Amino acid sequence: MSRAPLWPVLDDYGLHKVPLRFYWLLLLLLRPYICWVLVLTLPQAQRDMLALFYPQQADFILACLVAAPLLLLIAALSQRKPKGHRGWWHIWRFGRGILLLVALADLVLTIVDLPALVMLDAPWRIAAPVLLLAGVCWLLRSRTLRAVFAEWPDAANANSTKP
Repeated sequence: MSRAPLWPVLDDYGLHKVPLRFYWLLLLLLRPYICWVLVLTLPQAQRDMLALFYPQQADFILACLVAAPLLLLIAALSQRKPKGHRGWWHIWRFGRGILLLVALADLVLTIVDLPALVMLDAPWRIAAPVLLLAGVCWLLRSRTLRAVFAEWPDAANANSTKP
């Protein structure tokens, strides 16, 4: 006798649910934009906070450029419903590859930007490369994520998983 899963595997549209780890990885990869929004909401006197994470302005701009393709992926995710625009399927089906390329580029940039004596000066900066490495491993191994990026809802039939 097989047991029912503890949580539903499919969403309201009959598609695989997007794993919560996907959203956590998006937050990690979009950290330059999140820092940017946080700095814009702070008073003028406290706007030097961005220099804590990105000491050089070129590093911040490069990090934003690397993470920019994820904004398209977020837009495609918002359209992953039966009444969504069908054209976003072309971006969504390459989502795993986009995530992997952005995560690898971010991992390389993060490691290159680490100071020589990072363990003595700022050991908290080691967290980002470790989390990025774990995210890359998850992207390579996750079968659920492959299924999520392989399906798109049909406007005529919400239970159909074929594009």
